Amino acid sequence: MKHVDDETLAMLAVTDVVADDEVAAHLAECARCRAEVADLQRVAAVTRSAAGVDLVAPPERVWDRIAATVRSERAEDDLEARVEPSSPARPATPTQPVDPVPAAVRPAGRRDRRGTAAVRRRRRTVAGVLAAGIGVLALLVGIGVVTGAVPGTGSTEIVVARATLDALPDWGGARGTAELERARDGRLTLVVDVSGDRDASDSGTLREVWMMQSDLKGLVSVGFLDGDRGRFTVPADMDLARYPVVDVSAERDDGNPEHSGDSIVRGDLHRG
Repeated sequence: MKHVDDETLAMLAVTDVVADDEVAAHLAECARCRAEVADLQRVAAVTRSAAGVDLVAPPERVWDRIAATVRSERAEDDLEARVEPSSPARPATPTQPVDPVPAAVRPAGRRDRRGTAAVRRRRRTVAGVLAAGIGVLALLVGIGVVTGAVPGTGSTEIVVARATLDALPDWGGARGTAELERARDGRLTLVVDVSGDRDASDSGTLREVWMMQSDLKGLVSVGFLDGDRGRFTVPADMDLARYPVVDVSAERDDGNPEHSGDSIVRGDLHRG
């Protein structure tokens, strides 16, 4: 399967929409798409934590430069799409033996024009989504209405396992719950509620949700909490018997994908 499109990645990151089987399977195998979802979730979490900050409008020249850059890149893409290298005429059969010419090798670190344009378009799209902040949230709510993907309906899902999430020593007063829901088509969704951790949410600290092995040595990140409640797609090929522990950690927005070691709440999933 090709990479998940940016619109779907953004919708999965900031809404309760659950990925279909094909997308979930791709995310389980593709580090690139998972990283983009995580980046978008970080932006949403940071945006929410900064809701009380007074925003200052940038000077008009900033918008002028952005518009000029976008126009320039679009013009380059259009030019590359129109210009195709001409095929050289086939040379006449030589009368003398000619040494074979080695195949041309593209210099390391360079892409062909079409590849460069595609990557630039993808990066520009993702960058635009990240920069939009609150606007992304409003846009995706609209997308949900248009496509019929209504977040958090859960009308066809049943709870197959539950966990009580208890506070770790440094987070007295925090508490939470986790439920594992199964849809009719077999898709699994982890629903996590956490409260009493105001020190994390008020300071802008990100809260990441993990599924862990019982010995806490193996773990898989399923996403970031945006507010007190979150819904997270569980990879279709994940062995839940090996990852029965739900953990919510306090994470710095430093781009480090590893667990910080600072868990807020944790608990074991139990069937029934």
